[in-house]
Amino acid sequence: MEEIGLIMLFETLAINNGRILNLDYHNRRFKQGQLFLHCQTMIDDIADIICVPDEFNNKFIRCRVTYDKYSIKVEYFDYIPKSIQSFKIIECDSIDYAYKYDDRNLLNQLLSQKGDCDEIIIIKNGLVTDCSIGNLLFLKNNHWYTPDTPLLQGTQRAYLLEAQKIHLANIDKNNIWQYEKVMMINALNAFDENRVVLIKNIKE
Repeated sequence: MEEIGLIMLFETLAINNGRILNLDYHNRRFKQGQLFLHCQTMIDDIADIICVPDEFNNKFIRCRVTYDKYSIKVEYFDYIPKSIQSFKIIECDSIDYAYKYDDRNLLNQLLSQKGDCDEIIIIKNGLVTDCSIGNLLFLKNNHWYTPDTPLLQGTQRAYLLEAQKIHLANIDKNNIWQYEKVMMINALNAFDENRVVLIKNIKE
């Protein structure tokens, strides 16, 4: 059995002009991750370890904080958004991504089955969960819903739920077609109806 200290988790932060977006939600999940790993040194505020290099000032960037029980690493990258115009439905009942694991091998294996689609919708035990890079929202009758069976409790999803901009729904694989549109959200991709994908662009 893998030693708990060897498991690595990570946080992906969106930083805009030096400001960390949705910081409170990242701190909540960061704390949960540190407790799960039994980290030797607890960091209460992830902002305390963020120091944006000058070259990334005045930009919208991606910050990756990778950590295990003993160590932590912070990296900064220019952000290049992924264009998603279509989804492929992929089933996997064994996937477990309750924490933001650095090991994404299974997610990458599932993504490799997308064919000519841009992304995947992962079905676990017959229920809609997430795509490979974020949570999902579904539109029906002018209301947005998110599956109540996500693989990962995303920070953007948590914010939208608390703000009551989206609602929980139990979405069965066979019920996807009752919805009109789907949208991917994550730390770097906030709610934006310009990024919606029509349900007809989901392939089985």
